[in-house]
Amino acid sequence: MYLAQRIVQGRRCFFIRRSQLQGNVYVARELMDLGTDPGAFIVYPGGRSFYIHEQVEDCLSKQNVPLDYDRLEDLFWPFVHPDIKRSMGCFRSRNTGSPAQGRLTDEEEDFISNHLHPVDRRRYNYLRTGEIDQATQGNIPLKFYRPLAFKSRDELEHKFMDMEFSLEEHEFSVYVYSFLHSRRFFSEMIAGKMPQGLDSKKLDRLFMDELCDLNRDDLFWKGAEKPDGLHACLVRYAIMFFDYPLGSESFMQDHLRDFFARNRQRFGRVKLKKADVSPGEASRIMGVPGKILYAMSKRELTKVYRSLAMKMHPDKGGDHEAFIRLTEVYRMLLAKKD
Repeated sequence: MYLAQRIVQGRRCFFIRRSQLQGNVYVARELMDLGTDPGAFIVYPGGRSFYIHEQVEDCLSKQNVPLDYDRLEDLFWPFVHPDIKRSMGCFRSRNTGSPAQGRLTDEEEDFISNHLHPVDRRRYNYLRTGEIDQATQGNIPLKFYRPLAFKSRDELEHKFMDMEFSLEEHEFSVYVYSFLHSRRFFSEMIAGKMPQGLDSKKLDRLFMDELCDLNRDDLFWKGAEKPDGLHACLVRYAIMFFDYPLGSESFMQDHLRDFFARNRQRFGRVKLKKADVSPGEASRIMGVPGKILYAMSKRELTKVYRSLAMKMHPDKGGDHEAFIRLTEVYRMLLAKKD
């Protein structure tokens, strides 16, 4: 069982659903409508305890759904009163055993090998490991993907939405770049670690092509209704990619630390500092008139920075001091837009 949600007449509504095998495909079966507030089905008998209302158990029993009380409690846990969550949280580390323990069954191996979409594997891989370049994804043991086995498209999307809450904003577009495996379209070495240094126009075009291909992919939508337009679960990736700059301050910091660590004898110890420049100097460094520069959106500013970084990067023969200064000014301008 899993908790699903969708917008109904402008309100967020919740449902208990279950993935079940229909023919040779897993489909989502709706078990119960919880309305807009699943917390209404939580009963507090007193003290620091709670239980799930019998109405939920009765509804599931009538549909011949085996009752897993621990799982049912997990579904409603986010809606438990905060005071009780604080006092009971330490008791929720039930030793139920890791889902990755033991060898895969033949059924699990068949599902992961033949029915789990490559995009699902790459999403899970990034969310678990943070790996950007997934060219070697095929070397990962199948057991790693066991938590994705026997799930419908609907359940997989809800699982990934939950996992994506752990992402920082600066990871959004890198995450999308990673799981769409856009790396394969570039020969530059930086494509595996620093995609923000790539041609932004080419990246945007590739992203739209790949997203539209995924939206039309029969294998991806197997067991679910194929969308007429761009499906809502893919719209969130368009927002991640276009609304958040590819390669934020922290990501650039990681790359610069790596670069100067590799070239310490040549450059000595270099640490980025907070830029302190006048609007005129910032305009000169970025090559954009002041009024336009300070009116730019984060994404527009990042495009300008990418273009300049491609030319000025020390790995491409540029002056390292000028590149550092460019990055400092970019960070300063980006911070002013928060």
